[in-house]
Amino acid sequence: MLSTTASQQHHFNSPSDVSQQYDDQPLHTEMANRIGKALLKAYTFDDEQTTVLDFACGTGLNSRVLAPYAKTIIGIDISQEMVDRYNTRVTNQGIEPEEMRAICVPENLLDNPEESCSRLQSLLGGIEFDVAICCMSYHHFPSISSATQILSSLLKPGGYLYVADVESIPAQPSTHESDTNAHHSAPNREPIFPQGACEAGIVVHKYGFSKLEMLHVFVEAGLAELDEKTGQANRFGYDIVTRAFKNGKAVNIFLASGIKLLE
Repeated sequence: MLSTTASQQHHFNSPSDVSQQYDDQPLHTEMANRIGKALLKAYTFDDEQTTVLDFACGTGLNSRVLAPYAKTIIGIDISQEMVDRYNTRVTNQGIEPEEMRAICVPENLLDNPEESCSRLQSLLGGIEFDVAICCMSYHHFPSISSATQILSSLLKPGGYLYVADVESIPAQPSTHESDTNAHHSAPNREPIFPQGACEAGIVVHKYGFSKLEMLHVFVEAGLAELDEKTGQANRFGYDIVTRAFKNGKAVNIFLASGIKLLE
């Protein structure tokens, strides 16, 4: 049996699957445009200075929205098919690799955050980024904690991480917030993603994420802090930026943000 990440890699590499038609789906393009608009509103990009990491970049839909506003964008993905399509489009548009490119990374990237951080830093030539984005991909990751720690390690001091994904839907009124691992058994939430995708290992977090879950992993990664006396979150942002339909349900798409402390 394939591991979760291997199943995802096989799915996104398959010529008959999403990698081939990804750019042709209007809903994907529209979602990238809406999230991109929110990112441009949230952060002051500088086309002569801002360096951007697009984590789980796919074919580059989100990268292309931000490209005119950044000095350099580098995408990373576990799918060679996705990375090839990203780079082919960049080449066809006459954009230099120094300005925009994608690289394929090992499928076990999230297994060991410490080891992955050093491997990624080496693959990226030691670049530290002003901004890292991860759009509509956290629900694929076995460990969002590991992903957030890795992304934090690749930011400059003072750099920003932005994560867009699906907000969980309470199944019934409840004041109880589940912890980070509650997506595996969350009776107080409605499943959002198709059961088939979950059973195949393509989607891991079928309930989406709550604001509290995102805050928890950002705090763990040093991108936010929680005042224990007031309960106020510092260096953390969370906004609903658009809506979408998933598996017949209307859902909110959030944009969570955190800032790496200055050294």
